[in-house]
Amino acid sequence: MKNAKKPKEKVDTLYKALALFTADTMVLYVKTLNFHWNMTGPQFFMYHRLLEEQYKNLAEGLDELAERIRMLGGEAPGSMKDFLKLAQLKESAGTLSQNEMVKELVRSHTSMSHLCHQVIEISNQQRDEGTTDLLIERLRFHDQQAWLLRSHF
Repeated sequence: MKNAKKPKEKVDTLYKALALFTADTMVLYVKTLNFHWNMTGPQFFMYHRLLEEQYKNLAEGLDELAERIRMLGGEAPGSMKDFLKLAQLKESAGTLSQNEMVKELVRSHTSMSHLCHQVIEISNQQRDEGTTDLLIERLRFHDQQAWLLRSHF
């Protein structure tokens, strides 16, 4: 049986969805790193460690997402200009308190989970199990981080 080549518009749809998810992941990575560096407050050490784990996982995820885009024949976004143009997730405004930072990260991880579900749906429609598997891993990460952070309130 020959491998059927996917129509270009299907590949473009998945590539664009993955590029958006990658851009949002980059925004969350930078936001998490910022909060890791600048958080103060009574639970500083605990959050400092947790956010370090999160930004390291986000960095690994970024690499896997970009590589998946390349495997599909697309070009991975690679500049801050590209990321900010594509991203739906917004950067944080101003200086935030410890609680505001945590709430912002809960909102961001929850948003990433919702977006991940949308991209999984596109991947499933195209029967791209490799991409779906990668996205399910990212979904578990974002769901877990939102839960961990929400548990502090």
